[in-house]
Amino acid sequence: MTPRDKVQENRLGWTLTGIASVVIFVAFTIWGGIPAETNVSLFWLQAGLFFLVICAFVLVFWHLLIRPLAPNLRQPQKQALTHRARETLTLLLASGGIAIFIGGVWDELWHRSYGIPFGEDLFWRPHLLMYFGFATAIVAGFWALRYLNRHLRGNFQQRFRSNTAVGLLILNAAFLLYALPADPLWHWIFGEDITAWSIPHLILLTSFVLTQLLALNLHVSTWRRHEWQVVFRLRLSDSLSLVILAAIQLLWLQLMLIDWDATLMGIPLEWTDLYRPEWLLAANLMACVTFTGVLATRLLRCAGAATAVGLLALAIRYGLIQLFDAEMLQHVAWVAALLPLLAIDIWAYYCSVIRKREPDWRGTAAAVIAAMAINAQIIRSLYNLGAADNLAYAAAIIVTGLGMSWLANRVVDAMLRQREATVAVTSEGKSSKPAVSFGVLAAFLAFIFFFITTASPPV
Repeated sequence: MTPRDKVQENRLGWTLTGIASVVIFVAFTIWGGIPAETNVSLFWLQAGLFFLVICAFVLVFWHLLIRPLAPNLRQPQKQALTHRARETLTLLLASGGIAIFIGGVWDELWHRSYGIPFGEDLFWRPHLLMYFGFATAIVAGFWALRYLNRHLRGNFQQRFRSNTAVGLLILNAAFLLYALPADPLWHWIFGEDITAWSIPHLILLTSFVLTQLLALNLHVSTWRRHEWQVVFRLRLSDSLSLVILAAIQLLWLQLMLIDWDATLMGIPLEWTDLYRPEWLLAANLMACVTFTGVLATRLLRCAGAATAVGLLALAIRYGLIQLFDAEMLQHVAWVAALLPLLAIDIWAYYCSVIRKREPDWRGTAAAVIAAMAINAQIIRSLYNLGAADNLAYAAAIIVTGLGMSWLANRVVDAMLRQREATVAVTSEGKSSKPAVSFGVLAAFLAFIFFFITTASPPV
């Protein structure tokens, strides 16, 4: 493919991504449900305002980091954070991610066990743990803003581009400062959610994923590029990347498959007066595993990393269920995720080890689509589903597989370019030993364990 063809493909891809984003926003707003006794016009007006704010952030991102500079402005000189700063920020954001997904499981369990109307749960311990997690990203953003003002020169476009990581931290913190108050505002206007797919919840999920991608981007920038390898040769320092990707998978699948998990506990979907077709379950599952699987294999340059992430996420989910003694919570989604993740690894192994080339997005999409086609019966069995609309199922997995494989590969390409730019302007520096990072994480996990086991149920 010529460079011109790649440019045209990227333009078409991002155009389709924009269209798909609008369609997905509208669709999930409908699937999330409109509360009874709500003025429908007011509901859609508020949803439209939320969407316009998101569009404003996208426009700001484009202006600061992508839009060509005015002819009278010089291209900024690239600067990079120190190696230690990147490692510290990675650890901070990853710790926040761990707090959020553990708090999310705890929050779901207490809501299912004790109910608790909105307002009474505002400062209970599961929420405090999640607030801490989001606060880490906000603190990192304010630190980045201070760094930008003290160490970078030029207008905002030039400053953001001279250190992209700093600019992204600032934008992410600003987005969180919008997303966090959005949930109580939504409840204040419309009352309790009908389902977990309310617009503020989906915005918070997006914020969480973006924050963990920033942590992964910072972590990647501390590595030296290496040749492709198999999973058994992963380094200890790679483990943090696996944890970050497992965190993304844990919260993503929890929120997006929560309605189907409810059916396994005997809670019928009809209670919401909404229908969740099997193809939507498959599309949600496929979107998550394709995204995290591609990031795992290509960033770590490791055939087997995608399955390792899936197994780690499954082990953590099962461990949390045991910790909370919560038989009502499920882990079947993480079991169903293993086959498509394995397919991504098999394709990565074929391309990198046998053919000696990078896995392409089309081949990855074909592998995961084939795996999900085989996976259909497993999903039906795990979720006790009836007969499916095979045509709708096939269309859903094909579209989702192609779209998410393309998007994930573009995200990886951007991270790798950022890593190369960072290496080009700074020496690698002396990295701290991985044991130090894992010591900090171990101490943090010990605190979380204490925080959970000393909490009194709200009864």
